[in-house]
Amino acid sequence: MSIRLIILVLTIFGFSNNILAENYLDFKSPVISIAGNIKKLKYPENLDIKDYTIKNSGSNIYINVKERTKKLKNLSEKKLLRQCVFSSSQLEISRSKINFDSSYVKPMKEIGGHSWKQDGNPINFINFAQPLIKNMNKRIRFFMASGDQMYLEYFKKQLLMWAKGNSFEILISDGYNKDWKSDFGYIDTLENIRQTLAPMLIAFDFLRQNKFLTDEEDKIIFEWFNKVIKKTSIGPNDGSKEKNGVPPGNHTEASKSRNYLLWSIISGDNDYFQAALKAYVVALNITRKDGSSSWEVRKEKGKSQRSVRALTKMSQVVGGMVMTAEIFANQGYDLYSFKTKKDVDLHKMIDFLITYYAYPETGAKKKSYVNPEKLDKSDLRKQKDTDYTLGYLNVYYNRFPNHPTAQKVKKYYLEPYGWKFTAMSSGYGLDLGCAYSNLEKLK
Repeated sequence: MSIRLIILVLTIFGFSNNILAENYLDFKSPVISIAGNIKKLKYPENLDIKDYTIKNSGSNIYINVKERTKKLKNLSEKKLLRQCVFSSSQLEISRSKINFDSSYVKPMKEIGGHSWKQDGNPINFINFAQPLIKNMNKRIRFFMASGDQMYLEYFKKQLLMWAKGNSFEILISDGYNKDWKSDFGYIDTLENIRQTLAPMLIAFDFLRQNKFLTDEEDKIIFEWFNKVIKKTSIGPNDGSKEKNGVPPGNHTEASKSRNYLLWSIISGDNDYFQAALKAYVVALNITRKDGSSSWEVRKEKGKSQRSVRALTKMSQVVGGMVMTAEIFANQGYDLYSFKTKKDVDLHKMIDFLITYYAYPETGAKKKSYVNPEKLDKSDLRKQKDTDYTLGYLNVYYNRFPNHPTAQKVKKYYLEPYGWKFTAMSSGYGLDLGCAYSNLEKLK
C-alpha cells in the first residue's frame, strides 16, 4: 500500500471517528437523565426538588482538607500507615518519582466500555484510565496525610494535561451484549468515565481549596470538566436503544448522580444538584420495607449472579446515598430524615446491609429474594479502588454515633477492624477511611 493511500485511509478513519464523536443521542437535562420518577414521600410531603439549591459553591465538596491534615499529622507513623496507607518512606519514594514524566498518565482521546476493542484486541471489564485513577487516589491520600504541596503540583499538571489534550472526546458504544441480549449503548463507557472523573474532581477541589491555580489554569480545567460531564448526560437510558434502559435506583444510577453532585458543588449548577437529589429519592422509593433494594437484592436472573453479589451492588447504592446526604448536609439540607410511605429511610437501608453483612452473628433471615448463606461479602472488606467497600460507614457512624443502626455498624464492622479499615474508593473520589474515620478510636 502506498504512503499516500495509507494517509488517505487514516484520514477517513479519523474523520469517521470524529463523526461518531458528534453522533450521540441528545444530551439531556441531568435531572431527566436520572431514571425513575419521584413518588410522594411520607416526609417531606409534596417534595419539589427545585426548592433545593446550592448555598455554598466553589470548593470544599466533602471536607476541609487542611483541617483533616492537621489531625492526621498527629498520628504515629504506624497508625498513619494503617489509616491512609502512607508512611515517610513512601513520601520520599513519591518525591523522587513525581517530577518525572512517567508519573503522569497521557490524555485519552477515546474511551469505551467493558467489551470494546483497542488495537484489534477484545477487551472485557477493563477501564483503560485505571492507571490515572490509581495515581490520583494514592496521591489524594498522601496529600491528605502530609499536606505536601508537591502533590498539588502533580494534580495541577495532570489535570491540565488531560484538559488540554481534550480527553474523552470520543465515546465508543458498548454495543450489543450477547449475555443479556440487549444493546448496552454507552452504559459501561460512561461508567468508566465517571469512575475516572471522581478523583479528578476531588483533586480540582483540593487545588481550589489551596488557591493553587491561576485564573487561566482554573478556566482550562473547569471548561474541560464541564464538557465531559455534559457528555455523561446522554439520556435516561445512557444511550441504550432499549426502551427499558437502566433500572431506576440501581448502582449505575448511583455512580451517575455522584458525579453530578461533585460537579454541582464545583460549578454551582443547581440542575446537577437537583439531579442527585432525584436519584436519592428514587433509590429510597424502590426499597422494600425491610430496607433492601428491590433491584440490587433479588432472585438470580440469567448471568447476573445477583444472589451472590447482592450486598456488593446494594453497597454501591447505599454508599452513594450516604455521601450524597453528607454533601447536602454541607449545604444545609437533611436527607437522612427523608422517609417513604413504607417508612423506609437511609437508616433502614444501612440496617439491612449491616445485618446481612454480619450473618450469621446477626441471625439474618432467608427470604425469597435473598439467601444470607449465598452472599459474597469479600469485596466489601477489601482495601481496593472501588465504590462498593464499606468505608462510608465511618461517615455514617460519625454523624449518628448513638443511633441503633450505628451501634450495629460499630459492633460488626468498625470494632472488628480496630477502627482503621479504609476504603480506597474511585467511586467517591477519595479514601473515606483516611478522610473520615474517628482517629481517636484508632488502636
